[in-house]
Amino acid sequence: MILSFSKPEFKERILSGTKKHTIRLDATNRWKVGMMIQLWMHSPRNVTKNPHQFETKQCVSIQRIDIVRVDDYLEHTWVFIDGKRLNEDQVQQLAWNDGFNSLIDFWMWFEGGFKGKIIHWTDLKY
Repeated sequence: MILSFSKPEFKERILSGTKKHTIRLDATNRWKVGMMIQLWMHSPRNVTKNPHQFETKQCVSIQRIDIVRVDDYLEHTWVFIDGKRLNEDQVQQLAWNDGFNSLIDFWMWFEGGFKGKIIHWTDLKY
């Protein structure tokens, strides 16, 4: 299964081991433990951006994630993994493990809320 990334820093952080997973939509439950993951810089369908595969990993585990905006204040955003609400320190760690520089960057990326999956290629779980 192909996972493509548009930000060069995500590629660098995957290769260095600091990005330990990715958060994606998965409405059809296509991700399965044991699947091989082809990690690409840019979508292979968009040849104008020089797409290329830079790594292969195996899907070790999958967790459900819900990011809920309670109101317009970023600090009033809740994150649930497999139904368990994370505290602020846990959300900060989640953001770093997903390759973000800061919690603010994470909130801005998912600013409208989100329901999806965490695709793990390490033994880390929340």
